[in-house]
Amino acid sequence: MSIFRCLRILTILFVICNAQPASAAFLNPDPVWVYVDPETLPATLLPPPPVENSPANRAQIRAVVAAQKHVSQSDLMAMRDEQHIRLELMTKILGPDFTRDQRPKAFALLDRVWGDTRLVTDQDKNFWHTRRPYLVDRYVKLRIDPIDNSPAYPSGHTCASRVVAEILGMIEPTRLADLRVQADAIAWHRVEAGVHYPVDLDGGRMLAMQIIGALMQNDAFLDDLADAQAEDQALVQSR
Repeated sequence: MSIFRCLRILTILFVICNAQPASAAFLNPDPVWVYVDPETLPATLLPPPPVENSPANRAQIRAVVAAQKHVSQSDLMAMRDEQHIRLELMTKILGPDFTRDQRPKAFALLDRVWGDTRLVTDQDKNFWHTRRPYLVDRYVKLRIDPIDNSPAYPSGHTCASRVVAEILGMIEPTRLADLRVQADAIAWHRVEAGVHYPVDLDGGRMLAMQIIGALMQNDAFLDDLADAQAEDQALVQSR
């Protein structure tokens, strides 16, 4: 091969490589935890879910089918709205004034916790790798749009909503009961939607409490929580 041909090939390869979009590693860098290192909360801290097609799993299927027989129109609308979990599903309980514009410190705190919670939950889901009820049994109806093949146990919606409920309750203690009711409603809608077993909800709540426990041992979280609490008090006093 001549030197000119080699140079031409190298030039073509250079152009092709530079014409490609940046790799996923650069476009979507691996998320980094802020307060809670997922490695400190291994998935084995949760009890194992029932094995598929075991008697315990079949009992869970029956519980899902029974729950789906008593779904109101308002529940159906809620579960569709909640298909994609987001902070506002919880913060709305505190009223229209609890917004990013008026509570920047609170939402900065919640965003960091949200990211950590997602990392820990995904770790546990991938470890246990259970299929969702509607994929296991034909009698379970899928009542929301088809979702990806992410594993069922533990429930991410349940874990995230409960973690946020507890943190918002630390900022506004008088609303903790209402926040927990909302978190439980979001969780149960996932059973009614056919995408979670009741045991997935149990796992999600247990994981949420593990995350809260880890957060309460983190000095950076406690400092940011104090800032969010002070922000809330300042707004209350200014009314």
